[in-house]
Amino acid sequence: MMVTFVSQCQKKALNKTRRVLDAFANRIGDNTWQTVITNEGLLAVKKLLRKTASKNTAVSCHWIRSRSRSELVWVVGNRRKFDRQGLVPVNSTESDFGKYMDSALWKTLPVIKYAAAIAGLFHDYGKATVLFQNKINPEFKTLSYEPYRHEWVSLRLFEGLVRGKTDEQWLRTLSELDAGFEFTFGRDGKDEINNYSPLFDLPPFAQLVAWLVLTHHKLPKNHSSNPTLSFGQAADWFNSDFSAAWNSPKYNDPELQNLIDENWRIGESGLPHLSAKWRAAATTIASDALVRLPLASLSPIIFEELFTAHIARLSLMLADHYFSSREGNDLKPGWRDSRYHAYANTTKNQYGQRCYNQQLDEHLIGVAHHATKIIKHLPSLRNSLPTLTDSNFLEEKCPKEFQQKFGWQDSATKLTRKVANHTLEQGFFGINMASTGCGKTLANAKIMYALGD
Repeated sequence: MMVTFVSQCQKKALNKTRRVLDAFANRIGDNTWQTVITNEGLLAVKKLLRKTASKNTAVSCHWIRSRSRSELVWVVGNRRKFDRQGLVPVNSTESDFGKYMDSALWKTLPVIKYAAAIAGLFHDYGKATVLFQNKINPEFKTLSYEPYRHEWVSLRLFEGLVRGKTDEQWLRTLSELDAGFEFTFGRDGKDEINNYSPLFDLPPFAQLVAWLVLTHHKLPKNHSSNPTLSFGQAADWFNSDFSAAWNSPKYNDPELQNLIDENWRIGESGLPHLSAKWRAAATTIASDALVRLPLASLSPIIFEELFTAHIARLSLMLADHYFSSREGNDLKPGWRDSRYHAYANTTKNQYGQRCYNQQLDEHLIGVAHHATKIIKHLPSLRNSLPTLTDSNFLEEKCPKEFQQKFGWQDSATKLTRKVANHTLEQGFFGINMASTGCGKTLANAKIMYALGD
């Protein structure tokens, strides 16, 4: 067969591959070789290239089938230097390519973005209470338990802002918020009225934000059988006997009744909207949402747009987890109002002593910011992930000395290659039942690699 080798190697890898290819083929360009070679000779070339391969190696082999057609045989090294046909890209761009994609896939991205951002601003709003601020105060030693958890208190405060308003009305209120605004608890905060949910009669977008605030740590449980509810079962939960029991199991514990007043009393620092930094973030996000969201046409999202609700919750939780882990020099000074002194969490100093970490306004703004950042990158996530490269462990057979224990991997890979084409139409479902220590992890990688596309 007649083949052409193309090298896209860099640095020291360029000279290494040239020495190998010069021994088997005629150089017809600085980085191109051509020769007539047997199948055995081609395998020898590939083997030698692999022995010297590094992260800067990238060599493709093309079989010249006719005057007008060639076929990519293999690539050694970095596959990203070539496309699927072995062609070398000559230009790249980081410009917006959304118009070339199926816009239906991310049609609710603005809803996801603004719901997660606003939920980020409110998810720990209830930490401004006397009980929580005493709990995290390094100078106090108090009970670490809250009769009502902060998610429930935060929900009730958000409910007080939005109840009785349309989505447009409460967003406009938030976009014009000033320090004189008085937040009130939805109902009295502690009401446990049968067949009443704080989320039940809210407008669609507010309902989604409230759901995110309430569930940013865990999903609710059904009162009867006690399983965690899916989004699809949320309607049943909204219509059942409703209480804070799933969120705060000991909310009505007689021994904790003396803490309940502190649980619903706002601390001396006040709520986060007294922070000029928090208000600036809230008014900006709410103003953008008013312009960019199709509020009039939104349907009940948490019942009908499960993907939207799920991705918004995932982004909020990831942002909360990430930002909560940051401390000291990692924190951005511009998100902390020097005149506001409620705190969200603590850390340990160099002496192992507990001390304050993030201010509450800073934490809420940070989570909203990072949730927005995460969602912004969702459409390009798949293309940004690195692909598997042509590497030894994915294609080479198990060495002879390990055949007895790991040889089954080769059989599984061989069988997978036979059915690979069928999976394009029929899909693939496999269960690896190998025992512990028999190489399931490596086998699974080889099996999925053998499936190809």
